[in-house]
Amino acid sequence: MKIVILIDWFIYYTVELANALSQEHDVMLVTRDHNYELSSSFEATSIDDFLDACLIKKVIREKLRYRQRSLKNFLEVMWVYKRVRSFRPDIIHIQENTDWRILLIAKMLGFEKVVLTVHDVQIHPGDPEGIPKFFKSVLRKKVRKIIVHGQFLKKQLASNWRVPEDKIYILPHGAFSIYKNWDDPSIKEEAKTILFFGRISRYKGLDILIKAEPLITQHIPDAKIVIAGSGEDFGPYESLITNRSRFEIHNRFISHRDVPKFFRRASVVVLPYIEASQSGVVPIAYIFGKPVVVTNVGSIPEVVDDGKTGFVVSPNNPEDLSRAIIKILENHELRKTMSANALAKASAELSWNTIAQETAKIYSLN
Repeated sequence: MKIVILIDWFIYYTVELANALSQEHDVMLVTRDHNYELSSSFEATSIDDFLDACLIKKVIREKLRYRQRSLKNFLEVMWVYKRVRSFRPDIIHIQENTDWRILLIAKMLGFEKVVLTVHDVQIHPGDPEGIPKFFKSVLRKKVRKIIVHGQFLKKQLASNWRVPEDKIYILPHGAFSIYKNWDDPSIKEEAKTILFFGRISRYKGLDILIKAEPLITQHIPDAKIVIAGSGEDFGPYESLITNRSRFEIHNRFISHRDVPKFFRRASVVVLPYIEASQSGVVPIAYIFGKPVVVTNVGSIPEVVDDGKTGFVVSPNNPEDLSRAIIKILENHELRKTMSANALAKASAELSWNTIAQETAKIYSLN
């Protein structure tokens, strides 16, 4: 099968998928020429350097080189379209995106060949409207099939966007083994370290974790909460902290080279979200063998085996959150068992080879 993957965002996810699909299929990856997911002003990484290091060489690469408003795009779109058409793809796989050029290329190639992965069915509270509703509406109505990362999201897409359920397929979010490229196994786990990782936004409930800290440290005085990520203004969160010595805060862009360090150190990874679709944080935790504590929102609980790979608790509840964290931190054998279960889930059900095989089955369905 010949597969073209068109993306604006989700570069880590897409490299994992392209690499796995290329084991049995011919794959072309078309990206935008930006490095927003990869770089900060302090540590620049071009998308070409990243793909040189991480993408299997047999995957064909094309690139939309210009910014969306550039007049050069009229020629650029035709050039990329001709390159993709000459590849003679059986499937066009789009990760839902903001780029009008990707929509236009898909239209010219024929929507009947398009499979769309929708990562977030609805915009998160507090987030701007990142994808114009026009693009969402056209893609979701016109494409042949849609993939989402959970049963909750399937129901949400069918209900809120009136997409026929028989057009929607469920696949779990794969475990991010790509971060092993920068792993340092000499970094040891810290027995009482709690990790909150990722972009900081209101819906992620960081304030709930901060409110849980006194309840946690009352039972485990040497527990520490590590916060790693940037996003909205951190000031309101800082003002909620009552015991600053119990926190280690890295309010900055976290390079892919630094990601393994934080997960290596953690005893437990916590997602205290008050709303969600799914999350790439849980699959990162699993690949490093870390148990998780998550809230019962969106499709996140669907990838957590409650009591085996972590705990699922109610949202907006510092007491429930603290009890689950304490249970993991106080019980070494439980933590060890959960770690083994997380690794097993990452290497089987959530492995990219498994995801690629299931994705190819979806491609082949009539």
